Amino acid sequence: MGAAVGKGGRAMVGEKLQHHELFGLLTPKEVESLSNVSGIVNLAKGDRVYAEGIPASHLFVLLKGRVELRRPAKGFSFLVDEVAEGGVFGVSSLTGGERYLLNAVCVEDSEVLKVESQVLRRILDENPAIGYAVQRRISQIFFKRYVDAMEKLRSIVLAVPVGPT
Repeated sequence: MGAAVGKGGRAMVGEKLQHHELFGLLTPKEVESLSNVSGIVNLAKGDRVYAEGIPASHLFVLLKGRVELRRPAKGFSFLVDEVAEGGVFGVSSLTGGERYLLNAVCVEDSEVLKVESQVLRRILDENPAIGYAVQRRISQIFFKRYVDAMEKLRSIVLAVPVGPT
């Protein structure tokens, strides 16, 4: 998956973590722990960040570019969400999901912050107040995706002609 940042870039990773709404409450020591197992990855248009069904081991933050989250179906896939810069995806890695539920594909050249979820979960478990705030934000992300999916489903159903045949 693209080129990851080297050891010299750990300060940049820490800065990106500290300035993102999801990680802003972490202490400097926690940010350092997390940045030691995180990296910035550059991906090209068409690259897959992760595939549905593979083990969910990382959370991702889109730093630049655009990523589509798609649900595979027989012979096609449908768009569940489009992640904009600053957006978080791969959240099933923090919610107890063992595998990713969607495909995440770059629709333009992108830069992604890849965060090791096991270490993040440990940090959140050790600090329940921060853990609650992060899980609350993740719940909001899931709920927005749910509402958007229901609206898309509603549009499809309403587009089907009803009446006598």
